[in-house]
Amino acid sequence: MGDRISKANMLLLILVCLAQFLEVMNSSTVTVALPAIQSALHMNANNLQWIVTAYVLTFACFLLIGGRASDLIGRKRVLTLGLAIFAIAALAGGFAMNPVWLIASRAIQGIGAALSIPAAMSLISTSIPEGAQRNKAFAIFGALGSGGFAAGSIVGGLLTDSLGWRSLFFLNVPLGVAIILGLVFVKERPMEQKNKQSIDLPGAIAVLSGIFVLVYGLSMPDVDGSWSTAKITTLIAGALILVGFVFIEKYAKNPLMPLRLFRIGSLVSSNIIGFLMYSFMTAFIYFSTLYFHALGYSSLITGLAFLPLGLSSVLATQITPYFMRIFGAKMLLIVSQLVNALGMFWLSTMSMDSAYAAFILPVFVLLGLSTAAGFTAIIVGSVRDVRIEEHGVAGGIVNTFLQLGGSLGLSILATIASSVTASATDPSSNEAMLSGFHTALVVGGCFALFALFLALPGMRKKKAALQQA
Repeated sequence: MGDRISKANMLLLILVCLAQFLEVMNSSTVTVALPAIQSALHMNANNLQWIVTAYVLTFACFLLIGGRASDLIGRKRVLTLGLAIFAIAALAGGFAMNPVWLIASRAIQGIGAALSIPAAMSLISTSIPEGAQRNKAFAIFGALGSGGFAAGSIVGGLLTDSLGWRSLFFLNVPLGVAIILGLVFVKERPMEQKNKQSIDLPGAIAVLSGIFVLVYGLSMPDVDGSWSTAKITTLIAGALILVGFVFIEKYAKNPLMPLRLFRIGSLVSSNIIGFLMYSFMTAFIYFSTLYFHALGYSSLITGLAFLPLGLSSVLATQITPYFMRIFGAKMLLIVSQLVNALGMFWLSTMSMDSAYAAFILPVFVLLGLSTAAGFTAIIVGSVRDVRIEEHGVAGGIVNTFLQLGGSLGLSILATIASSVTASATDPSSNEAMLSGFHTALVVGGCFALFALFLALPGMRKKKAALQQA
């Protein structure tokens, strides 16, 4: 079987990738616009971070529910519903007159995204044949996420400076409606007929509560470069609630997250490696943004500085399926994590005098290629051995791991950086800031090496299913 995707599946792929692009772009445009929003709505720093946190909280909380719903009531239907919620919430956010209004709209946008992303992933995995075609489709899906981040940084800077921050929210409305209209012409693979299943209400309540408390704890500010007692207590409480969720799922008649899925080695390893990869990559983007700000870059210039990262991810869509077909997803995963580790270690030597073209640009290009390749291998591995009627919940699980990895990794590495900076002779100096970044990036590189180590045992397993022509 070749890697050419049929016209019908290509339309589906374009639409689900546009949905991914839209939601990732929205996140980065809002981040760029935070200073303008703060000034317009007279928000203090503590309230301002909730514009981001509210979205992250609901997104993480509803991913498993979104994945399970797509398996039970239809992937296309759930994707359409998620996009509609996302667009309506964006419209409401554009008209926000006060911080509470805006934060509430962002929380609802997170619910829409949590419904959309697992449904989009399962549409790809259930509609496009396994092997080269599916590998290529997931490579494009992952690259459009990176492209959305890069585009959002630039679009956010341009629109905020020219039309104002509200235009960023209004932009989502026609784009979301266009994707929804396009989905009308997409035919979904028929779902297997099932007996009516009861809703796992205790499991839904437990996972919502546990992830909410956990992510809320991660978002709590540090005190003098270390985790406060309240933050640690909140994290422990969230972890305990999630342990309770596992026990609920063990005995539930129709579990929200069937625990037997975690007997599938490829799903477990893919999720853990994805957790680690998003841990250091989210922190790397955060530190790079602060570094560019210290260099005096404007919001637009910062967006342009990140552009090679996104463009090289898009380029990876052309080469990742080829290398996956030749060498297999596991080898690709190992090489990508090795490149990620080397990239983190290289950036840990940056200084205020480092030239962008000679020092930053080559690493951004390599990291764009490696993260896109790694993401593709992770997604392919997470659904490879899962029954087709459970691809939605598998997508919800992997995205939950990625989201929690990004939140936890950023919290841990930012705390490490803050602690090192606070211990310097002059904590307010750029040298102290860079010292903190250096240490955190070295730890991030160690995360990548650990991910590589976890991928190594898989090299002994048969890779024929991932090498189909």
